[in-house]
Amino acid sequence: MLETAGGEEATRLFMSSLGRSVTGTGLTFLKDFALHFSRFPYENISKIVKTANAPDPRECMRLPQEVVIDHLEHNFGGTCFSLAFMLERMLRVSGFHCYKVMADMNSGRNVHCLVMVREGEIRYMIDPGYALYGVIPIPEEGTRQVTCPHAMVEVERSGPGAHSEGGVYNVWTTDSTGRKWRYRFRDDPISDTDYETHWIASFSKPTLNHICLTRITPQGHLYFRKDYSRFASRAAINKQRVRDGVEKYIQEEFGIGADWVSLARKILSERRESSWQRRSDLNRCSWSSE
Repeated sequence: MLETAGGEEATRLFMSSLGRSVTGTGLTFLKDFALHFSRFPYENISKIVKTANAPDPRECMRLPQEVVIDHLEHNFGGTCFSLAFMLERMLRVSGFHCYKVMADMNSGRNVHCLVMVREGEIRYMIDPGYALYGVIPIPEEGTRQVTCPHAMVEVERSGPGAHSEGGVYNVWTTDSTGRKWRYRFRDDPISDTDYETHWIASFSKPTLNHICLTRITPQGHLYFRKDYSRFASRAAINKQRVRDGVEKYIQEEFGIGADWVSLARKILSERRESSWQRRSDLNRCSWSSE
């Protein structure tokens, strides 16, 4: 399915929506493009809603053209799989040599993904799923530090094989709360077939149990999960419970309509109720058989 998915129309729609062209060539163009791409938030509302209406996971995968149209119409973005896939396809259309790689997090292996771009002799990473829209050069050895609005980002090469492709890299962030390990990736291109397998597996992960959104701003990083918001800059982190209504908050901060948020919350509530009912039925069966 993914092998035949292109990015031409998505790129045309995206560039047209900017109201101006992304200018420059090479690294200048790449940085400008990544900056504008940051308008797509990480959000799982669109994924929650689509999984409720499409029982086949392959029908739930939001491909580039759909993601752009949904953003223009509803301010949606996507999760790491749809955002990284779209970014890679768009950059290919724009003439870059790029590829997707998988990453491991505390929650498991191959649960995250990002895009690698080769420009000249240097390889760069862009991670839209983690709101790292800076074009970060990866080190041939040692550690590379890059200052982002919300944190200092470190990309650390580990293991043997310095000065060669296929290395393993750890990504850390340092903010006002300290230094934290975020994920590990290998600079090893993943095929569209294997990427699709991991994407399909993501529909059964706990990340779809609660609403989650994040976006980057010039001042820092805005994150929302369940009914808590967190705004992080390099100087401080402000975390608070959203008390005036989740729908209102998301509409004001992310531009996604309250109706969509209400629908996603209803779907999640029904899933929890269904899961609770199944466990209750199993417990009754277990008691009755004893």
